[in-house]
Amino acid sequence: MSVTDNIKIDTTDNQSDETYTTPISPLSPEDKSPVPNEQCEKENSANEMASMIQSANDLTFPLEDSWAFWFFKNDRQCEWKDNLIQITTVSTVESFWSVYNHLQVASRLGQGCDYLLFKTHIQPMWEDRFNRSGGRWSLNLNKGQRTTELDKYWLFTLLSLIGDQYTEDAQHVNGCVVSIRSKGDRISLWTKDWKNADVTKRIGTRFREVADIPRNLPLVFESHEDQESKRGATSKILFRA
Repeated sequence: MSVTDNIKIDTTDNQSDETYTTPISPLSPEDKSPVPNEQCEKENSANEMASMIQSANDLTFPLEDSWAFWFFKNDRQCEWKDNLIQITTVSTVESFWSVYNHLQVASRLGQGCDYLLFKTHIQPMWEDRFNRSGGRWSLNLNKGQRTTELDKYWLFTLLSLIGDQYTEDAQHVNGCVVSIRSKGDRISLWTKDWKNADVTKRIGTRFREVADIPRNLPLVFESHEDQESKRGATSKILFRA
């Protein structure tokens, strides 16, 4: 008889397949409480909502064109170009409002100072190649209108540019300027080519509409060429809107 003949191996299972469950976590099947389906659905819904809110906060709204804010300071001891200072550029709705809300309103600028908003590839001066053949639509306001109407019309003018309100003629609009002067203030819309009369007139009509300028306030157009040749004198009014 061999040694192994005295060894009995018990191959029977002490627990039947019906009663034994393999644990799927450190907790036993009896201790692990399942999460109700309704609770899971609420948690998933809350997570989705949080994700949507975060995505909305991350959204930005690009502008059709990029624009540069400029400031002209009235320092008679400096050259004209040295008085012209670029503040910043904006290319989204959010960046525009961020800049605008941090700037002093136009009505509080000093005498002889300007704010300017131009497409980033255009310098706000007559000599720029995009302005050389152009002109400006001008709204002139008296000193009494400075505190009551100037800021409103200036904001509407800015919004008409960044909001691409000139539709098919937008490529012919270069920028705008608000000028504070002792005798009265002026808001100007600069255009690209004054000799294209139909486009120039449409821009003037649209300017009055989008800036909400009443009919009793004159809106006139002058060419840069004429203004430059008649410095200090009254330039010729080419169109009215």
